[in-house]
Amino acid sequence: MKPVDRATGARPAWGWLGAVQSLLCVLVSTVAVQRGAAADPDRTVPGGPGYRAKTVTFDAAHAPGFKLLPAATTGIRFTNTLGTELSLTNTPVNNGSGLALGDVDGDGWCDIYFCRIDGPNVLYRNLGGWRFEDVTESAGVACPGQHSTGATFADVDGDGDLDLLVNSLGGGTRLFVNDGRGHFVERIDAGLDRHSAGMSMALADIDGDGDLDLYVSNYRTSTILDQPQTRFGFSVAGGKPVLTKVNGVPVSDPGMAGRFQLNAAGMPREVGEPGALYLNDGKGRFLRAPFSDRFSDEEGKPMEEPRDWGLSVMFRDIDGDGAPDIYVCNDTDSPDRIWINDGHGRFRALGTKSVRHVSLSSMGVDFADINRDGRDDFLVVDMMPRRHSDRLTFMEHERAPIPVPGQFMDRPQYGANTLFLARADGTYAEVAALMGVQATDWSWNPQFVDVDLDGYEDLIIANGFHRNVLDSDAAARVNAEKKARRLSPMQELQLRKLYPAWPGSNPCFRNTGGGGFEEMGRGWGFDGSGVSQGMAMGDLDNDGDLDVVMNNLNGEASVLRNEGGGARVAVRLRGAGGNTQGIGARIKVRGGPVEQTQEMIAGGRYLSGAEALRVFAAGRGTNLEVEVKWRGGRRSVVRVKANQVCEIDERDAVAVAVETAKAPEAAVFEDASAKIGHVHPEEGYEELQRQPLLPRSLGQMGPGVAWCDLNGDGKEDLVVGSGKGGRLRVLAGNGQGGFGGVNDPAWGAVAADDQTSVVAWSAEPGSG
Repeated sequence: MKPVDRATGARPAWGWLGAVQSLLCVLVSTVAVQRGAAADPDRTVPGGPGYRAKTVTFDAAHAPGFKLLPAATTGIRFTNTLGTELSLTNTPVNNGSGLALGDVDGDGWCDIYFCRIDGPNVLYRNLGGWRFEDVTESAGVACPGQHSTGATFADVDGDGDLDLLVNSLGGGTRLFVNDGRGHFVERIDAGLDRHSAGMSMALADIDGDGDLDLYVSNYRTSTILDQPQTRFGFSVAGGKPVLTKVNGVPVSDPGMAGRFQLNAAGMPREVGEPGALYLNDGKGRFLRAPFSDRFSDEEGKPMEEPRDWGLSVMFRDIDGDGAPDIYVCNDTDSPDRIWINDGHGRFRALGTKSVRHVSLSSMGVDFADINRDGRDDFLVVDMMPRRHSDRLTFMEHERAPIPVPGQFMDRPQYGANTLFLARADGTYAEVAALMGVQATDWSWNPQFVDVDLDGYEDLIIANGFHRNVLDSDAAARVNAEKKARRLSPMQELQLRKLYPAWPGSNPCFRNTGGGGFEEMGRGWGFDGSGVSQGMAMGDLDNDGDLDVVMNNLNGEASVLRNEGGGARVAVRLRGAGGNTQGIGARIKVRGGPVEQTQEMIAGGRYLSGAEALRVFAAGRGTNLEVEVKWRGGRRSVVRVKANQVCEIDERDAVAVAVETAKAPEAAVFEDASAKIGHVHPEEGYEELQRQPLLPRSLGQMGPGVAWCDLNGDGKEDLVVGSGKGGRLRVLAGNGQGGFGGVNDPAWGAVAADDQTSVVAWSAEPGSG
């Protein structure tokens, strides 16, 4: 029996998760109508070979933006509560909880599942008309008695409905299998770790066998190093310190094994838990893949399994070969991990030269082709304050590294957002400051979405933190209290209340056409204040655009309706095998304002998972071409009308010839450094270490250079300044693209400071 349409009482002709039937008809033209206007409640229109379509209705005259809906309207009265004492005694719980969006009962309406860090989780069933009801008890997914962090919906057993994965601190990862009607049963024998500190999840078919595999980023259930009066025991071996005990517990104890390392200065450093990659057997049972079997360094050599502070993870086809690669965002000094898939589920670290630096405390990542050049770019968010005054009181755990002149095989970390613009050669230019998105406060969850439907994906970010533990003024007050009197460990913990809350204003940026971003928070109704951590998007009212739901720490959940009236095309996918939602497929739309590409993903958001729906701008186009490159290599191409949601079926996709690798384009320039034969002398120096209040670093300007025909022979000579302690260098041009040094003692004075500017001229006849 077909389910009842909750908005109209009619029975829809098809549900998104029902069986797909190819309709060999011609599309009829459709028109956007005003929200709430009388219309055929079915709105299903004939499709074509390999797809079907459905007309959407909305207010076409409405300006782009969002409207926050009150709980009295939606019925969603959820708060992610965190008590004061728990937040003081267990640092990881302050990282919050997320949510998952998806149609759990197959009735065509997107439902919402919220995680709670200190209490039971809640599943809200979408009744249509922006009304929701709590069905947690009947669904069996409350997960009481655990600190729930992340969640996502995905069809892990390939039966056509959405199953639920839930992470928690100390409770690992749990799988709840859906019966197709929104009732879940936990699969105890799923093969997932039930004792780790799971955070975010992502799913993709890493090995091309047709089912969804799983990656879980892990953190720590609790931390020891930041607890008051932690004691360490050492011994000496070979003249070097060796950590033997922590709070009297031997480091060989199972609970301590691998938990601490000594840094270069011999000080204890607590590390996180290894991430977990699970292979799916096709029936929703998983086998954890040994790290040594699946991962190698950038040279293809074995490497030690990293113990990182994993916060989020995303599968994306980074190198464009059709196979899902992995980006893992890691907290504090754990570097981000970028793993490139060989196409068969084995991963090699991305070369150091491809991405030259990363964020220090990476929270979340998202990918989009922001300049529409056909290559995916990506943004990673950190904690840099937007206001300069806040930056001066912002104390990072570790200073930014001092750059070593000439060193290029490293990947330093900096405490700011990083936006990487893809180049054609597989490397990336970091342009966050240039694009205006380097600083967005304590940010967790970035997501690209085309809010104004102009063809360029805009940016929304969830941010805020329970306590700003990096406030240096508060830290000074805490330290003064510790010195003034002897405190018990519990009294020291209470001092953490002196750190101020940081309720961020969630930023929203408009993509100005690929050249930068401008902040639009208030203008687009996306400027709510609070501690927003989990965030996911889905079409909650079936109008073909993406609405936003946020899980706020100690604040009521936010439900934002997308009010935009731009013409759109929304795409769902129906995979032919166990990957029933076409995860990993690449979708390209032609005929709109610009050619647009997006990728279908599962999970991947900070602690959250969105609905498997992609939305594109139609612009003034009436007939648009949608091309899907499926994970298995097949291709679908369909023609659709604007203002429709279409579902494309992989069963009608066609095989395509394997593309041969293109020969690299001839370079415009060649490296001629060897012809100069000059090595610049420089001493590493970071003036911010001496003067932290400087607004910016000024000590890395490099040498001044000048061209001049110094000897009047008609050939340009090169004058190169020196670093402190070096000597000015004059290189005489030989007219054949090479140079020779000029050994003139007049040039030989030792530079007392960096020579950052050089002006050259000559009085020789013929020098010009």
